[in-house]
Amino acid sequence: MTNKFIFLTGGAKRIGKTTCKHFHDEGFNIIFHYNSSASKALEIQKELNEIRSDSCFILQADFNNLTSIEDLQKGVAKITDDLAVLVNNASSFYPTPLKGASVEEWNDLMATNATTPLFLTQALLPFLMKGKGCVINISDTLAPSGIKNFSLYAGAKSALEGITKSLAKELAPEIRVNAISPGAILWPEDEDLTEEQKKVRLAKVPLGRIGDPRDISSVAVFLSSAEYITGQVIKVDGGRSIS
Repeated sequence: MTNKFIFLTGGAKRIGKTTCKHFHDEGFNIIFHYNSSASKALEIQKELNEIRSDSCFILQADFNNLTSIEDLQKGVAKITDDLAVLVNNASSFYPTPLKGASVEEWNDLMATNATTPLFLTQALLPFLMKGKGCVINISDTLAPSGIKNFSLYAGAKSALEGITKSLAKELAPEIRVNAISPGAILWPEDEDLTEEQKKVRLAKVPLGRIGDPRDISSVAVFLSSAEYITGQVIKVDGGRSIS
């Protein structure tokens, strides 16, 4: 059991939800952010606090709001003054074919995928310094090589990987900064894929199957204590990036 705190963005659903629960299983106290999934966030908070009282806290913020990072910093400060782990997981994801792409979409995708991770790390740096913590960013295995019709999203995630490596140099040796780059872990919520479409996508994955959110959370837990790893982007994609 530990009294260490982790702060995670986008913790109410999917990979974020699993990561919160996994770190809680490891004895961490959890603070996680959500945007619009209030009911799901409250369910997770209730579940984890029933397991261990006063071990889970939730904070709401919309990253398109310019005050969101300051609001989260103040919210965390009311709970703790040190962090062992910061996981920048929140992400916007949708297609933006070039002919119809807009500045508004670019700003939205950059806000969640690159701008917020950078400036949230800045805002929480004193907490991480005191807790001798680390930063874990969540990228995308296909972003560096480009994704058709997703140029804005791929650009934002590629920026995040550059930020990860740059901050690893800048914040060393006190703070380690790494990224996890998932492949097909869960099918997209907004796509109703047929079994045939799923087979086509999985044919590009050497391991031949979709991943599990715990495949990502287990790497995050590992990185939280891997004291000689920094500046790395670890692909967890069933081999998709080499096919």
